[in-house]
Amino acid sequence: MRLEGIDILRGLAIILVVAYHFFELLGLQDHFLYTYFSHLGQLGVPLFFIISGYLIYRSIEHNITTKGIKKGLKTYFLHRLFRIMPAYIVNFFILFFLAIYILHTMDTWSTSFIIKQIFTHLTFTSYFLYKTSGLGINGAYWTLSIEMLWYFIAPLFFLYIKKDRYYLFLIVLAIVYLLSIDLQWLDNILNLDASKPNYLALQYFYSFQLPAQILYFIAGIFIYKHMQKTYTFSSVTRYILFLLLLLFFYYLSNQKFFLESFFVKNMIIVVIVSILFILFYQHYSSSLIPLAWIGKISYSMYLWHMPILALMHHYHTLSIFSLWINFLLFSSILLLISSMSYYLIEESGFKLRKKLENQKN
Repeated sequence: MRLEGIDILRGLAIILVVAYHFFELLGLQDHFLYTYFSHLGQLGVPLFFIISGYLIYRSIEHNITTKGIKKGLKTYFLHRLFRIMPAYIVNFFILFFLAIYILHTMDTWSTSFIIKQIFTHLTFTSYFLYKTSGLGINGAYWTLSIEMLWYFIAPLFFLYIKKDRYYLFLIVLAIVYLLSIDLQWLDNILNLDASKPNYLALQYFYSFQLPAQILYFIAGIFIYKHMQKTYTFSSVTRYILFLLLLLFFYYLSNQKFFLESFFVKNMIIVVIVSILFILFYQHYSSSLIPLAWIGKISYSMYLWHMPILALMHHYHTLSIFSLWINFLLFSSILLLISSMSYYLIEESGFKLRKKLENQKN
């Protein structure tokens, strides 16, 4: 059963991510809106992760409860495979072509390194092995590395972690991990040198790994397990709380304690996105149908928005058109390509999966 509230949340998450990247990748850091989207954009990916924590646990429970462990896990992994891979494979090979022939991203790369990049991207391991986000034109791939690792770990959580205190223990470990980055306890283990110019970038890299991001997945699990009650807010109350929450987060994200601590930053974000999730995951409103539709195609939007921005930057569209025309051009192309990707590729994957399931039955 599709939850419209989840699609609304996905729509919100992708808008926050895309808006931030629009200003960042086109070099618009001096625009007055940049500061707002650069801060609020930090909620986008964590919101996707908390959604994933909720939905993946829900999917595993449903499949195992109705079909048994062996068949249920087969169904679960088949669903994940056909949910992620079709659009990803198409996106990857088109971007690989663009990287070689249009953007010339790999002109200085050796053949062996290119082959390694292809292999690690197809196995969703490049972010772990190369400390890089993608093939130079798609930084979005890093989250898929985390997501795919979560897809394999989540069934173990369902099968072997029955008591909440063990999840709380994992949360404590995540907190210790983040504090260890803050306090530089991991520098020797991770071979980090505080005197190097890339030190802060590497700290960010490690703060985005699963030991820290597990906070958001577990938050989704807790909401699924303990907050199934329907919360009756009026629409006006819900939207006022939503706006106040964003304003409060924007205020906190400008504070020194937020900017200088990975622990504080992630703890604030996990609380904010959890409240956002609770506000909307059971909510449906006809006035939010466009946002729910954006949420429906959000995976394709996530895959395609950075390559489109990279091409716009490559062809200097800001020097040709005004900012608003660039925004309209980008939005139109993104929605068109993402719609085609969803309806032609993602939905084809869903149909093929159902066909395979019916054949097995």
